[in-house]
Order: sequence, then C-alpha cells, then structure tokens
Amino acid sequence: MTIQEIISWFANNPNLILGYFAVIIILSLLGLAVVNQRNFKPPINYFYGMLVYAVTIPGLLALIIILYSFFFLKVNLLQVDVLAYFVPVISMFVTLFIINRTVPMSRIPGFDKLSGLFIIVAITFVITYIAQRMFFGVFFVGRFQYLIIFFLALLLILRIAWRKITK
Repeated sequence: MTIQEIISWFANNPNLILGYFAVIIILSLLGLAVVNQRNFKPPINYFYGMLVYAVTIPGLLALIIILYSFFFLKVNLLQVDVLAYFVPVISMFVTLFIINRTVPMSRIPGFDKLSGLFIIVAITFVITYIAQRMFFGVFFVGRFQYLIIFFLALLLILRIAWRKITK
C-alpha cells in the first residue's frame, strides 16, 4: 500500500476524518467549559495530553504531506482533496487554540517533547528541501524512497545533536 493509496482511502471515507476531528474539537470545547487552572490535575491533564497528541500527530503528518506536495511535487493545492490534506491541519490549529485558551500548553504533559518534534521536523524538512533544490547528486532524481531515507537519517542526526546540545 502506498502513501497515495492511504490518502485516497481517507478521501473516500470522509465520515471517518470528519468524525474523528469533530470528536476531538467537541471534547476540547467541553474542556473549555469545565476545566480551569484549579482543577487541571491528573487525570484531566493526561486526558488533555492525549487530546493534543491525537490531533497533532495527524495534523503534523498532513502538514508534511502538504509541504511535500507543494514544494517537491509541484502539485496544485487547489486540486487536492480538502478532507485528506487540510482538515487535519485546520483541526490541529483549532484544537490547540481551544486547549491553549483553557490551560497553558506548558502544563500539558509531554507538550515540550511535541514542540521539540515540531522544530526538528521543520529543520529537517528545510534541509531536505535545500538539498533537493541543489540537486544533491544523482541520488535524488525522482525517487521518493531515497528522499524519505535521507529525511529520516537527517531527522535522526538532528535528534542526536539536539540531545547532546541540551545535556
């Protein structure tokens, strides 16, 4: 199964995407009405951590696919499926905004690791894009698999470097 087949499967099952992200947004809106700074203790803070991860991981993956499609494949973003490409990203921003209105993100368990992941993925994506634009040898001529391998190797190197810097 290819990544395009997975995206097509999600595009053909819009109720799954809409239902998943609607439940997450509704739960965060309920939290906005019920949760405050005083009662933000376990298990509520862990529930918020699960909400953040449940919306951020698909949103980050969709954002990577959007950026890859736009910058590397030169796909017209007006012709892609809105549900598969943009709903996860929009839902991620809406949910994080609602959750941030409820409690500061620094109080959510694991959010510092998630923000570090965002930074490392963004840096890796920029470096991969620059390497691809520079025509980094014959290695990257049209093979998506090689670009993914380079991206993952660069991500691993940056993660190791980040750990050594922050120690």
